[in-house]
Amino acid sequence: MTSLTNEQMFKNVITIIKKMDISEEDDFDTEMNKIIEKAKNSTTTGKTSSKKSKKSKELKAPTAYQQFVKDKMPEVKDQYDPKDRMKAIAILWKKHQESSNGK
Repeated sequence: MTSLTNEQMFKNVITIIKKMDISEEDDFDTEMNKIIEKAKNSTTTGKTSSKKSKKSKELKAPTAYQQFVKDKMPEVKDQYDPKDRMKAIAILWKKHQESSNGK
């Protein structure tokens, strides 16, 4: 079960309250208990969760830097400790940029 933030739960409660039509005091207490349970379970809105919407997004092409890191990581991985790998790639990237701009 996915846990909700307080803000998400509050928004769910507000959404349900706006849809309610309560005429008696006892009904209000009963309905509020139901609302709180629905809010906890995130079943109040027809919206998809953020995980589903992230999956449906189109993937962007990697940037030049991202592709450079992907290409250089196997080389650097054998030569450097884990915490020094990105430093080494940054130095290689800088040299690559300087050589590209010098052409």
